[in-house]
Amino acid sequence: MKKLLTILFVLLCCAAIANDGAFYSQGNQLIPINDSTISVQKEILTVRRVADTSSGWGSCIQVNVYYEFFNPGPAKDLIVGFEATGPDGHVSTDLDNSYAGHPYIYDFQVVMNGETIPYQLAHVPYKYKGDWQFDYNTSKEDYYKDGQVQDVSMSQYNAMIDSIFEGDDAEGYSDFYGWLFYYVYHFNAHFKEGLNIVQHTYSFKGSDLVMMDYVFDYVLTAANRWANNGIDDFTLIVDLGEMTTFFCGIEGVGADEWTFSGKGKKTDNGWHIQSGNLVLHKTNFHPEGELKVIKAGNDYMFLDEKGDVLQSLTERYVSLDADYANYIGQLDLTKEEKSILKNVPFAYRGYVFKKEYLQKYFEATDWYVPNPNYKPDMNLMSEVEREWINYWSKK
Repeated sequence: MKKLLTILFVLLCCAAIANDGAFYSQGNQLIPINDSTISVQKEILTVRRVADTSSGWGSCIQVNVYYEFFNPGPAKDLIVGFEATGPDGHVSTDLDNSYAGHPYIYDFQVVMNGETIPYQLAHVPYKYKGDWQFDYNTSKEDYYKDGQVQDVSMSQYNAMIDSIFEGDDAEGYSDFYGWLFYYVYHFNAHFKEGLNIVQHTYSFKGSDLVMMDYVFDYVLTAANRWANNGIDDFTLIVDLGEMTTFFCGIEGVGADEWTFSGKGKKTDNGWHIQSGNLVLHKTNFHPEGELKVIKAGNDYMFLDEKGDVLQSLTERYVSLDADYANYIGQLDLTKEEKSILKNVPFAYRGYVFKKEYLQKYFEATDWYVPNPNYKPDMNLMSEVEREWINYWSKK
């Protein structure tokens, strides 16, 4: 378990050559497509896991960005864009549906100075490097030409693919690597002189991989394309729910720069959120790297010893579902170990136990944050947690 995050990164790096995951999207900060003297004075980026009401995935990542742009000169129009990679890996989407719009991005909206801005969608093929190799880096020079955003039609894309593969297994290649184009959402933005407020929102299915619930990537370095080469006042709020463990990091940002709006802990195994959110605030921010969030999944099926199961529980919050209970319920557990498992939902909320062995066990976990004010109330727990407690009460 100590090597879990290392394993996750290895899996991510191997995804391009091993079709063992699904990568649905990667987005970025809004960027000026044509030249700009406009600067980003303030940005509040909120990343929140929400119930999915659009596609039936169960949950989605909702991105909400509040911008304050400053235009030092007279009013001007500017083409602004949002680049999103196409899906690849185990994704169930054909070319027709993919070309109609990004299949895993929902409710895309831009509101500028109180007015909803209509947008257009362009498809940009990745640059072919020869020998069936492609450059997956995105650049506005690839699609912004002669003062316009260029869109490659599906027939043009198919012709390009046919010329590259020359009758070989183009379909198999696409199944493995995904469709070989990315999306550019672009719109005409009217910047009045002085302060301009833009709110950008969208939701999407987070990527997933072996041993992983979801991955969220966000390109922050795009902010450096504005006139001030960054963001004067930047706030990031990561809200993945309460009682959860995840990795969250930005290259060049130290762990001590993050704070909690509620209760949480930082250890080698990740961020442990008992309640509230993870928050980063920086001034004169010039991003050196991108935001990456990784939420590990339950990996109990890989554990066949009760010591391993109990150890995994000490390192992170795990989902207390029926499958997990039934699996570890078959192990040779002592009375005290069953009592520990029964009391996990209370420990997640910081309950201070009167029984010494319980308090000692939970204090030794990475994630436990005592909350003397917490009073147990089964009515405030989820149905899954109540089932978990009832299961262990009968063992």
